[in-house]
This record gives sequence, structure tokens and C-alpha cells, in this order.
Amino acid sequence: MPNLTLEKTHSKKQSKSVKVLQKTAYFNYLFLSTVILSISGISLANFVVDPYDIFRHNQPFNSPLTKPEKLDHGRLYKTIDIINLKPNVILLGSSRMKQGLNPNHPVFSDDETVYNLGIDGSNIYELLRYLEHSYVNQPQLKQVILGIDHYMFNEFDKRQDAFIEKRLKKRHITLKDLFNTLLSQDALMATRNTLIENWNRPDKKAPDLTYGDNGFFPHRFPKDGKTAWRFRNIIEQYFGYHVQYKLSEDRFNAFKKIVEFCRQHNIELIVFISPSHATQWEALKVTDRWDSFEQWKRKMVQLTPVWDFSGYNSITTEPIKDVMNNYVDNSHYTPKIGELVLNRILSHNVEQVPQDFGVLMTPKNIEKHLANIRTEREKWAKMRPNEVQLVKTLKRNFQPEQKSQ
Repeated sequence: MPNLTLEKTHSKKQSKSVKVLQKTAYFNYLFLSTVILSISGISLANFVVDPYDIFRHNQPFNSPLTKPEKLDHGRLYKTIDIINLKPNVILLGSSRMKQGLNPNHPVFSDDETVYNLGIDGSNIYELLRYLEHSYVNQPQLKQVILGIDHYMFNEFDKRQDAFIEKRLKKRHITLKDLFNTLLSQDALMATRNTLIENWNRPDKKAPDLTYGDNGFFPHRFPKDGKTAWRFRNIIEQYFGYHVQYKLSEDRFNAFKKIVEFCRQHNIELIVFISPSHATQWEALKVTDRWDSFEQWKRKMVQLTPVWDFSGYNSITTEPIKDVMNNYVDNSHYTPKIGELVLNRILSHNVEQVPQDFGVLMTPKNIEKHLANIRTEREKWAKMRPNEVQLVKTLKRNFQPEQKSQ
């Protein structure tokens, strides 16, 4: 009898253990299934909504959504666009390029794939790496139009936290970027924001679905009556970002590598200095960087001819008003002016371009050209003393910050 009792007790314990194991297995299965379904749901939602607009070439359908999140993720989605589109002409530069030069300009032929590779706040080293990335994905790259700016060569400008070099020079999206765009909390929030933005859009019947498809992002509201305010804001940003300035030899060498890379691979390189407003150059003047600005130009032309649209001409001296024809702010010109830039540098409808807009600088004419700019600056300062004073006043607002650094 005792043995029989022990066997029954042992059998009951085994039965309980089996039930516990079954319940545990069921719970684990349920938990893992929930996790897998949640992850699958999140990744599917992020893929379908595609807030950064990086999967549009690989989706079996056209998304009816606008993608406002891509505005702040240019370094990501433009990397993927280069992989998918494989352009043989790239417009390379900063946000001035991104907002100003239209790849659909009629000067480009229909058999060319032209892409605006303008990236906000980029420095010249970044542009070198994006050029190499473009060539890796399109060995038939035949033309690079490079817009350069003085600030790109500032050794103290460290704003490019979003620049991830490891994602470049690859023919596919990296695993890290794939994870971040499908499974991260940031991507989920971007999907949420995209859906809310589209739901609240006033005109749901006619969204601008092509905005930025070729990398071109003109300002959406250039005639909103806030241009004068944006002028003050961008001038203040300039003083804030460039409290210090030193012409970087490393970044100059990056520019040199761009020139050499294009020559080595038989790529036509056309370089130009952006046509920002005259107050941009006055900001250089009041921060004692005029000599550095001129020396920078001298160094550039020792390597390659450079089209100069800076200075004081009939375009850049447009009076500051709440609504302007040529500018959306102190730094960024309108596509109308970008069209004139392309006309000049590509010899297309040059009769439409003002004669004083755009000078091809070479070692032979650089000193005469710089002297002409100094003369034109004096004329402009006498005609527009209020704009000169505006720049001086905004600079004084940053004096305390300068002393504290």
C-alpha cells in the first residue's frame, strides 16, 4: 500500500509539472506570437506609410501620402535615392542647392537622369563622400554641378551630426538604416506624424506627391509675406553658427579631391558660388572675414575655374521686402534665380541672364574680379544704408555669445 500511495503521489506531481510546463509553453508561445505580430505590424506600417520616402521604388503601389518627414532626413533618403535612381548628372551642394536648382530644367536632355543632391548644412567633406557614393552606384556619372559656399570650409562648423559615413558607397541600404526605418520608435513616430499631417491637410484631393522625388525642395511658401522676417532670422543664424571661422586646410583638400576625382573618372565638373543676397556678404564684412572670403576664392581657382554669383549685382541686391522675387531669405534664392544660374553655367538661353550675373573666375581674372566686387559693395552700401545697419545691429546682438566662447 505505501508503494502504491507513493506512485500515485509521484504521478500527480508529474501531471502537475506537465500542466505547468504546458501553461508555460502556451504563455511563451502567446508572448512570442504577440511580440512577433507587433513587430511585424510596426514594420509593415512603417514600410507602407514610408515616412522617409525611401521604399517608394520598391513598393508594388504608389503611396497617396505626402511625406513631410523627409524634409529633415535628407542625408538618409538621398543616400537611398542615389542607390535606386542611379543618376548620371548630380547637382551637389547645400540647402541653397536643394531649394534653388531644378533637375527638370530644359537644358538637361530626356535621356539624362538628373538628381538634386543638395543637403542641409553640408560641408565640403560630406559632398566629397556623396560624390563617391554616386559614382559607386552609377559608374556612368558624367556631370557634377557643385555649388560651394564659404561656410562649408569652416573648421569650427560641427553641425553635421546626421552625417553617417558608413551608409555611403554601398549599393544597398545598410542593416542599421533598415532597422531604424522599419522598427525604431523614431520611425513609428514619423509614421504617426505623416498620417496626422495628411489627415489634417486642407486639400486632400490634390496632394503634392512629387515634391522632392528628384531631390528638389523649393520653399513651399515664398510669397507668404514673411521674407523680411526670414532674412533677419537667417542672418542671426549665421552669426550663431559661425561665431568662429577658420579656413580649413582639410576641407580645402576635400575640395581638391573632388576636382581630382572628377578628372580621374572623366566627369565634367562645374563649380559655382551661390548667389545669396548682398546682406550675406555684408555679414562677412562686419565679422572681419572679407579677406578670408577673397583668399578662399583665390585658392579655389588655382584648382579649377569657378563661376561666381556672389557679390553685388542686379540679382543679389534686390531690396529686402516682405515679398521678394529673388529670395526666400538672406541665404536661399528662388528657383527662378536657380534657372538663371543653370542658364549661365550651361550656356542655355544666356540672353535671359543679366549681364552682371555670373563671372567665371580663373587665375587670370581673379584679382580684377575681386576688385570689382569691392567697388560694387561700396556703391551698394551707399544706396542701402538701412540694410548695412540691419546686419550690424544683428551682429551686436551676438556679441555676448562671442565673448563667452
